[in-house]
Amino acid sequence: MPPDTSDLDATLARNWAVRVKINGVWTWIKGINSFDAPISDSLQEAGDYHSGGWGAQISTEKAWVATIGVGRKLDPTKAPDPGVEYLRGLGLNAGADGMAEIQWWRTDGLPDAYQGRGTVNFTSAGGDKTGLQGGTITITGYGKLNDIEKPTAVAVNEVQRLDIVSAPTSFKLKVLAAETAALTVSSLDAATLQTAIVGLAPIGSGNATVVGSNAAGYVVTFAGALAGVDVPTLQVTTLVGGSSPEVTVTVVTQGHPAG
Repeated sequence: MPPDTSDLDATLARNWAVRVKINGVWTWIKGINSFDAPISDSLQEAGDYHSGGWGAQISTEKAWVATIGVGRKLDPTKAPDPGVEYLRGLGLNAGADGMAEIQWWRTDGLPDAYQGRGTVNFTSAGGDKTGLQGGTITITGYGKLNDIEKPTAVAVNEVQRLDIVSAPTSFKLKVLAAETAALTVSSLDAATLQTAIVGLAPIGSGNATVVGSNAAGYVVTFAGALAGVDVPTLQVTTLVGGSSPEVTVTVVTQGHPAG
């Protein structure tokens, strides 16, 4: 006899959370009233004369599409939802300018959690005189759909690491359009590096701490106004001097808000 399933609780189709990355910050998509994200296969017939008369389909490629139905709602100041508006704007563009990175996960006990980048199409829905204004956002995958850990109920701060692999005389750091002055390696220490980083407009005073040394590497932890934010990765620019100079920045922990 099959097992009794009367003690199992059904899960609801609406238990999804969806976010889009805007300038490095994960932003909620609000007003969702439907969501579907199927994965499809490109199948090829691999059977032969000796397959016993049966077909033998094998997947040679995967593809994904996320379809998000939204209600076009306004906040108390009559402003539209930033997540929806960002995607609507991308839907007017082609190429890389029309792509977004999104993530979605179940908010119940189911383990599903994914992240990917894709091309955005936005269709505004019409209706009759009793209808509500809505829209359909379709994001067609560009590359792999990645499994991710579900964002936790507690915000996680971004941590990045800077390593001087082969020392230049000096280098600069850049975040978005902001760039530091030249950092002289011979006099560089954690305090100097921290001052330079928090002096960048997208970072700001009190929003990053730095520990470490030239030999051991530097660990940059973002906090304050950047607590729980997926901070854009520091970029190394303008390496001057040295023999084959190399300075790297890696993300140790990706920041995210409470999920």
